[in-house]
Amino acid sequence: MRRHAFTPQFLRDFRNLESGLTAAEEEVVDELLARVVREPERSDRFPTFYDPNRPSWMLRSGPFLMHYAYDPDADEVVFLNLFRRR
Repeated sequence: MRRHAFTPQFLRDFRNLESGLTAAEEEVVDELLARVVREPERSDRFPTFYDPNRPSWMLRSGPFLMHYAYDPDADEVVFLNLFRRR
């Protein structure tokens, strides 16, 4: 992986969740980020079909759902959204 980036929306999502996270939940989010960076084309991801011109995927871990895009030509992951199941 050459690059990764965060959209402003992802950063807002994280900021909104951050104050309510336990230490264990922080570890889940960190590991989720690391898993995507290590292997963006994981077999356990699922497509979102938001924009056919720019495919994106979701990956779940614990109460979190991470939305990201991967451009294999640029070898770049862009983290789009972070959701928490209530």
